[in-house]
Amino acid sequence: MSALVHNLYNDETIGQWQHEKTMMHSSGIWGRQPVLKYLRLRKGNLVVDLGAGAGYPTLQMSACVGSAGRVIGIDLSEAMVTAARAHCRADNLFFEHGDITQRLLLTDELADVVTGFMVLHNLHLERMRAMFGEVGRILKSSGYAVFLTMHPDAFEKHWELDFLSYDAFALRRYRDSVEKENIQIPGRARNTAGGENSIATVYHSRQAVIQATHDAGLSLADEQDLWIDRETAVEIFGPQSIRKMPTVPIYWMLVLKRAVLSDQHAADGVLDLEADVRRGAQPIQANS
Repeated sequence: MSALVHNLYNDETIGQWQHEKTMMHSSGIWGRQPVLKYLRLRKGNLVVDLGAGAGYPTLQMSACVGSAGRVIGIDLSEAMVTAARAHCRADNLFFEHGDITQRLLLTDELADVVTGFMVLHNLHLERMRAMFGEVGRILKSSGYAVFLTMHPDAFEKHWELDFLSYDAFALRRYRDSVEKENIQIPGRARNTAGGENSIATVYHSRQAVIQATHDAGLSLADEQDLWIDRETAVEIFGPQSIRKMPTVPIYWMLVLKRAVLSDQHAADGVLDLEADVRRGAQPIQANS
């Protein structure tokens, strides 16, 4: 994990992830923006943002929770934390250097909301499992966690976009592999202002991610597939940037909460971790 994060987010690349620029890549336009709208944070919430990077989405959340709330951003990259502290300032906003796959310096059941924007696919499976364990520990029983990551089906079909591309050799290896879990696929993401950044996806199947949340005592409350649409892509990046549109969702939003015992299993102490999904759970609203 450390090598991947430090290669992607360091002093040389940090300019493309500062300020609003982090919202001007495809993951910001079709991922971060919809998730921030979905969160509907309320005044007084305590939010922990895992893998906060240079802090721009974290700053947006601090405005939503008001002076009575608090937002804590945690990132492994010292360069990102330094930039976040310098450029994303608010009295209720704090950035800390830390490994989100290790025990965090946060107390149990502290957070009303835990977020992670484009961080899961930077973690190999065992690291992701460890991170979900920490989410389950720091999340209040009444709280929820929202994660944005690459969709498990994103590389199942061929697509060609100038503003979001992945290494052809790595994609062939992925598609030819019987066991795809933890395969790393490097790529490039273009900023609307013209800059370009290295990115990477460590592939995880939907089953592996959901199992990891279950093992951490978390339950899937909602999920959304997020698509790149042609109209927005043409408007922002131009028609020449599209050679073949994706026919699969590219980003994936997961909403998790602490798992509870179902009535029929309570006596046996068995977690009914998919009860909400089977009942057709509605999106969690912070102001409900």
